[in-house]
Amino acid sequence: MSAGRKIMIYVRGRKHEAQEEQISYDEVVNLGYPNGKHGPLYEYDVTWTDGPRGEEEGILKEGEETKIIEGMRFNVKFTDKS
Repeated sequence: MSAGRKIMIYVRGRKHEAQEEQISYDEVVNLGYPNGKHGPLYEYDVTWTDGPRGEEEGILKEGEETKIIEGMRFNVKFTDKS
C-alpha cells in the first residue's frame, strides 16, 4: 500500500478511514463500539459485505483480520453470553 493512502470503510453505518490494507476483529469492534464492554461474558458478531473479489461477504472472528477495500461495510452486533 502506498504511504499516506487512506481507505474509506463503514462500520455500523459510520464512515471511518483506515490506513492499512488489513483490519483486525478488535479494531472493527473498537470502531463499532468505542466504549463497548469487553471480557469473557461479552462478545461481538462481526460480518462484512462489499469486500474484495472472492471475499465479498464474510464473518470476522476474534483473533482474525481481513483485507479491506474502499467502501467495505462492517456490521458489529454486541452479544451478552450470560
